[in-house]
Amino acid sequence: MFGKFSVRKPYTVLVAVVLVIVLGIVSFTKMTSDLLPNISFPYVLVMTTYPGASPETVEMVVTKPVESSMATVSNIEEISSVSNENYSMVILQFAQSADMNAVSLEIRENLDQIRSYWDDSVGNPIIMKINPDMLPVMIAAVGGKDMSAAEITDLTNDTIVPELESIEGVASVSGMGLLEESVNVIIRQEKIDAVNEQVFGSIDKEIDENLAELQENKQDIYDGQAELENAKKELADSEAELAQKQQELNDSKAELENSKKELTDGRNELADKKSQLESGKTELNSKKDATTKQLAEAETKLLTAKADAEAAKTHLQLEIQTAEATVKGLDSGIEQAQAGVQMLDQAITAVNGIEGTLAGLAGTSDTQTYVDLDENTRAAVKAWYESAGYEVKEDTPVREIKGTLSAIESGILIKARVNDVSELQTKKSDLESTITDLESQKAMAAAPIDQYKSALSEVEGNIGKLDSALTELYQGNLQAAIEFANAQTTISLGEMQIASAESGLDSAQKQLEAGEEQIKSGQEQLDAGVDQIKEGYDQINDNAEQLADALQQILDGEEQIEEAREDAYDQADMNGILTVDTVEQLLAAQNFSMPAGYVTEDGISYLIRVGDKPDTVEELKAMPILNVDMDGVDVITLGDVADVFMTDNSADIYTNVNGEPGILLTMQKQTGYSTGEVSDKILARFDELLEQNENLMLITLMDQGIYIDMVTDSIFNNIIFGAGLAILILLLFLRDIRPTAVIACSIPISIVAAVVCMYFSGVTLNVISLSGLALGIGMLVDNSIVVIENIYRLRSEGASVTEAAIEGTREVAGAIAASTLTTVCVFLPIVFTEGITRQLFVDMGLTIGYSLGASLIVALTVVPAMSSKILVKTKEQKESRFFNGLMNGYGKVLDWSLKHKAVIFIGVLVLLVGSALASLSKGTAFMPTMESTQMTITLELPDTTPLSETAEVTDRVVEILRNMEDVEDVGAMASTSSMGSLMGGSADSSTHEMSIYLTTVEKPKLNNKELSNAIEEQTAQLCEETGAELSIETSMMDMSALGGDGISIQVRGRDLDTLQQIAKEVAAIVEATEGTAKVSDGLEEATGEMRILIDRDKAMDQGLTVAEVYQQIAAKLKDASSATTFETTAKEYEVYVKNANDMELTRKLVQDLIIEKTDKDNKKVEIPLKDIAAFENTISPKSVSRTEQNRYIAVSASIADGYNVGLVSRKLEQNLADYEVPEGYSLVMEGENEMIVDAMQQLMLMLLLAVIFMYLIMVAQFQSLKSPFIIMFTIPLAFTGGFLGLFLGNCEVSVVAVIGFVMLAGIIVNNGIVIVDYMNQLIEQGMEKHEAILQAGRTRLRPVLMTALTTILGLLPMVFGTDMGAAMGKPMAIVTVGGLLYGTLLTLLVVPCIYDLMNSRKTRGLQSK
Repeated sequence: MFGKFSVRKPYTVLVAVVLVIVLGIVSFTKMTSDLLPNISFPYVLVMTTYPGASPETVEMVVTKPVESSMATVSNIEEISSVSNENYSMVILQFAQSADMNAVSLEIRENLDQIRSYWDDSVGNPIIMKINPDMLPVMIAAVGGKDMSAAEITDLTNDTIVPELESIEGVASVSGMGLLEESVNVIIRQEKIDAVNEQVFGSIDKEIDENLAELQENKQDIYDGQAELENAKKELADSEAELAQKQQELNDSKAELENSKKELTDGRNELADKKSQLESGKTELNSKKDATTKQLAEAETKLLTAKADAEAAKTHLQLEIQTAEATVKGLDSGIEQAQAGVQMLDQAITAVNGIEGTLAGLAGTSDTQTYVDLDENTRAAVKAWYESAGYEVKEDTPVREIKGTLSAIESGILIKARVNDVSELQTKKSDLESTITDLESQKAMAAAPIDQYKSALSEVEGNIGKLDSALTELYQGNLQAAIEFANAQTTISLGEMQIASAESGLDSAQKQLEAGEEQIKSGQEQLDAGVDQIKEGYDQINDNAEQLADALQQILDGEEQIEEAREDAYDQADMNGILTVDTVEQLLAAQNFSMPAGYVTEDGISYLIRVGDKPDTVEELKAMPILNVDMDGVDVITLGDVADVFMTDNSADIYTNVNGEPGILLTMQKQTGYSTGEVSDKILARFDELLEQNENLMLITLMDQGIYIDMVTDSIFNNIIFGAGLAILILLLFLRDIRPTAVIACSIPISIVAAVVCMYFSGVTLNVISLSGLALGIGMLVDNSIVVIENIYRLRSEGASVTEAAIEGTREVAGAIAASTLTTVCVFLPIVFTEGITRQLFVDMGLTIGYSLGASLIVALTVVPAMSSKILVKTKEQKESRFFNGLMNGYGKVLDWSLKHKAVIFIGVLVLLVGSALASLSKGTAFMPTMESTQMTITLELPDTTPLSETAEVTDRVVEILRNMEDVEDVGAMASTSSMGSLMGGSADSSTHEMSIYLTTVEKPKLNNKELSNAIEEQTAQLCEETGAELSIETSMMDMSALGGDGISIQVRGRDLDTLQQIAKEVAAIVEATEGTAKVSDGLEEATGEMRILIDRDKAMDQGLTVAEVYQQIAAKLKDASSATTFETTAKEYEVYVKNANDMELTRKLVQDLIIEKTDKDNKKVEIPLKDIAAFENTISPKSVSRTEQNRYIAVSASIADGYNVGLVSRKLEQNLADYEVPEGYSLVMEGENEMIVDAMQQLMLMLLLAVIFMYLIMVAQFQSLKSPFIIMFTIPLAFTGGFLGLFLGNCEVSVVAVIGFVMLAGIIVNNGIVIVDYMNQLIEQGMEKHEAILQAGRTRLRPVLMTALTTILGLLPMVFGTDMGAAMGKPMAIVTVGGLLYGTLLTLLVVPCIYDLMNSRKTRGLQSK
C-alpha cells in the first residue's frame, strides 16, 4: 500500500521529505545539549542547622525526630542521615513513581509538627530535591596581574559575579577563596574590670555615706549617754541640796521660837520680802523665756552651718577626685604618646639605615652575592635580615638582597601606616606636639588640687568647731534648766514661809501650830523631793537602756551595710551583666534602623524611619550599650568593655591560580536550560570581561560544555564515517551507483526524522541519545537494502520499473516491518526497570526506535518512489568470481556441518562458556572512563598540619604542574565540606587538604593515565619529604561518576565505640585484600575528644545537676555568631562578639574552669570543675551516619591501578565471610560494585523480557512456535561474539556493554528470520529438506552479509575511535561488532543445523507468514 502510493505520487513523498528536513533543521537548532539525559533522582535532602552542637547532640535533638517524622511520608523507601557538627542532613529515598512535588509538601507538613519542640538555636529545616543541575556547569579561576587578594575579591563580588549571574540560564555563582571582612568585638576582662572599678566606686561612695550617717547617729547616742551621766550627777547634787534643806528645816524650828518674839518686826520685814519675792519671780520667768529662745536659735544656726559645711566638704572631695582622675588619664596619654615617639624614632632610624645600605648597594652588580660585599655592608645587611626574622646566605644574590631590604623597609612603613620617611617625621612631630599639649593640660588640671585640699582641711576644722559648739550648747541648756528649777523651788519655799509667817502674825496662839504645820509640810516636801530624785534615777536608767539598744541596732546596721556592699558588688558585677549574649542583644537593639510607618502632609506621604546604623568602627566603639544609673559612672559604650576592630579570613583561606592569588568560581545552571548553551554564554561573557580589564585573568578549570563538545564531536564524526563506510560496502556489493544512491539517501532522511521525533518527545542531545543515533547508523540501511534488492531483482526479471517498485516493496513490507519491530522491541522492557538504569537508557531506546522506525517508513515510501524514477534502466549484473567462490565454499562447509552437528553444537557451547568466563575475568564496571582535558588532584597532609604549611606544599606542587608540558592552567584551593556548597554559603576549609584543578593543552602528548603517572613521579620526592598524599582523578565529569567510586562497607550498629572498633578490624581485612588502595576506616575525620565525666554524687552535694554543669561549660565553648551587621557606603560586614577569655580555652584550662551556683542565701558560690568531674581523652567522629534507624561507619577503599572493582569486591566478600560480627551489628556492602550489580540485575530483567517479546513477535509472524525457537538460538551465538570482542578489546563488562548485548539480541535475529523464512518457503514448495537448507543458505548469504557488514562498518569508527569522548559508546560498539561478526558467521552454520535437527520430515516445513 505504501509502495503503491509512493510510486503513484512521488511529489507528495518529496514534499514530505522536504518538510521533514525543514522540521529536522529547526528542531536541531532548538534542542538543548546536555551531558546526561534529564534524570530525576527520587531523593530529598532535609538539612537542619544547629550551631555549636556536636554530632551526637545533633543526632539526638534533630536527626532522630526528623527520621521519625519522615517514616510516614508516602512512597518512602529508605531513610539515611548524617549528623555533623552544627548541622543534620537526612537523605530520603522514594519510589520512582513518587510525585516529588507532593512529597515535598508532605515533608514540610511533618517537619512543621516537630519544629515547635526545638529551641530557637535549631534552624528551620531546608528541603532540597536532588537534581543533576546541582552539579556545577563550570568551575573557573579568577586572578589578576599585580592585584592583591582584596582587590580580586572586590572585583569578583562587584563585577564578575553580577555579570555572570545576569546571564540567562545561570542559576547561581558562588566563590571560594573570597576574602571576607568582618568586625570582631572582643570583650576584654581588663576593660570589664575598669568599668567594675567605677561601678564599685559608686557603690562604695553611697554605702560610705550611709555608714557616715550611722556614725553620726552613733555619736549622737554616745552624746546622749554622756548627757545621762551628767543628769545623774545633777540628781546627786539635788539630793545633797535636799539634805541641806532638811537641816535648814530643823533650824527653822528653832527660829520659830525666836520668831514669836520678833513677830511684830517680822510682819514688816515679811511684807518687804513678799514684795521682793514677787519681783524676783517675775524676773525669773522673763529670764527663763529669753534664755530658752536664745538657746533654740543658737542650735538652729549651728546645725545649719554644720550641714553647709558637710555639703562643701562633699563637693571639694568630688572636685579633688575628678582632678586627680584627669591628671592620671593625661599621664597615661603622655606615656602612650612618648612610646609612639620612641617607636617612630626606631622606625626612622631603621628606614634611614636601610636606605643607606641600599645606597651603598646601588653601585654593586645585581649578579654579585652576599659574600662579595665588603664587611661593613655585609654586617649591615645581616643585621637588617635578622631584624626581620630572615636569614641571609652567602650565595644570596645582591638583586635578592635589595628586594628583601626594600620589602623590610616597606614592611616598616606599612606597619607605621605611612608611605615614606617624611611622613614618619611628620607623624613624630605631631606626637611631640600632642605630648606638649597633654602636659599643658595636666598642669592646668593639677593646679587647683592643692587649693581644693586646703579648702577641704579648713571646712573639716569648721565642722569640728561646730560639733564642739553644739555640745557646749546642749550642756548649757541642761544646766540652765536645773538652775531655773532650783530658783523656782526657792521662790515657792519663800512664798510658803511668808504665808506661814502671816498666819503667825494673825494669831499668836495659832503661830506655834502654824509653825508646826509648816515644819510638817516642809518635811513632806522634802520626802516628795526624795521620791522625785528616785524617779529621775529610774528614768535615766530607762533612757540608758534605750540608748544601748539603739547603739546595738546601729552596729548591726553597719554589718548589714557591709553585707549589702558585697551583694551590690555581685549584682552590679559587669562580668555577669556584659556577657557575650548580652552584648550581642544590646548591639542588635542599638544597631537598628527600621521604617515605623508613614505620615501624610498635603497629600504627600513621608516615610518615618527610626534609628540609624554606624558606618565607621569608631562610631561602633562609641555606641552606648548600658546605663547603670549610678553617680560617678558614665554611660558604658562598646569600646569601654571590648576591643572593636576589622579583621578578615586571609589566614583561613588559600587559593592559587597559576601561581598567583585568586578565587575559584562555581557556576550552576537553571533547570531546563541547555548546559552547552549556558557554557558558551559564560565563556562569551568571560571574553567580554577580559577585554574590559587587561589585568584580569579568567581560567576555566572545569566545563561540562567541553565534555558535551567532545562527546558530540566524536559521535558526529562516527556517524559521518560510519555512514560513509556503510555506503561503500553497498557499492561493493551492488556494483551500481544508482541503487546505492537510493539507499544512501535513506540515512540522512531517517536521522533527520529521528531528530524531529526526539525534539517533540523531549529527548535532549546528550551522550546517551547521540550514542543511540551512532549505533543505529549501520541498521538504518537494512530495510532499504531489502527493498531495493527486491525491486532490483524484479527489474532484472523483466518487470516494469513501476511494477517492480510497487510489487518489490509489497513483497518484503511485512518481513522488514517484523524485523524492525524485533529490533525496536528490545528497548520496550526498559519501562519495567528501575533506578538510574531506566532514566539513563530510555533516551537511547527512543532514539534507536525513532531512527529505525523512520528507516522503515523511508524504505516503504522514499525508496520505491526514488526507484521508480532512477531504476528506469538497470545494469546487467555480472557474476562475481569471489562471491561465487564464497557461496560454493559456504555450501561445502554447511553440508559438512549438517553431517557433524554434534561437533558444531559442542564447539559453539564451549566457545560461549569460555568467552563469557574470559570476558568476566576482566571484571565489571558501571561506566567506561573518558579521556578529558581536565583533571583534579587532592593533596592531603597529616591532620595536624596548619594551613600555612599545607599552602607552602601546595605552591610547590602547583609549580611542578605548571612546568609540565601538557599542563595549561592550574588552580588550587583549600578543600571545603560539601555542606557549604549545598547550603549556598561558605564552608569550613580544611587546613590539611587541598583541591587542585588543572587543564591540559588541547592536544596533549600524554593521555590522562600517562599524565597521572607523570605527576605522581615528579611529586614523589616532595610527598616523601612532607608526608603528603596525592589522589588524582583523571576525569572530573565523566559518566563513571554516576557509579560511585571504589568499595564501601557500612558497619551498622548502635554504640559508637563498638562501631569504631569493628571499623578498624574490617579496615584491616580490606587492606589485606589484594587490589585495594587508600583504605579508610572512617575515623580519619575523627576529632580529639575530652570527655568530662561528672560525679553525680559530688555534683548533687553541691546542689548541681549534670545538665547545669553542661550549660555553663557549653556557654564558654559556644562559637561566635553574627550579632548584627555593620554597614558602610560600600560594604556590609558581619559583627561577631567573642570573649577573650573563652577564645583562649584549652583542654587544661577547661579542667580549671569554675562552676558557679547560687546557695540558699542567694549568694554566688564558686566550685572548681575538677572537684566534681573526671576527665578522659579519646576520639570522636566528626559526623554520625545513620541508615534504617541504625548508626554506621563507612569503611572505604579505592581500587589499585590494574585491578577491577568487581573482582576485588568478590574477593573481599570472601574474606569478610570469615569475620564474626558481634550480635546487634552487621556489615553491608555498598559502593560502586553494588550499583553495578543493581544495574546489571535491571538490565538482565530487560534482556529477558526483550527475548520474550521478540519470540512472541516472531510467533505472530511465522504462525508457529518452532521456527521462532530455532531463530532464538542466534542470540547466544551473538553473545559469544560480544564476549570475545570485550575480551580481545580488553574491556570490562560494563552497563554500557550490557546495553550492547540487549541491542545485539534485537539485531541478530533478523539474519535468522531471513534464513528460516526462506527455508520454510523452499520446503513448502516441495524441495527436499537438506537441499532446501543448502539452497536457502547460499541464496540468503548475500543479503545477510550485506546487512551485517553495513551495520559493522557503521560501528567501526566507534570501535577504533581514539578522540576524547569516544570511550562512551566503545563497549556497545565492540559488543555489537563482535556479536555480528561471530553471530552472523555462526548463524549461517548453526541455525541450519538446528533447523535440520528440529524438522524430522524431509518435504514439509513450517508455514511462514
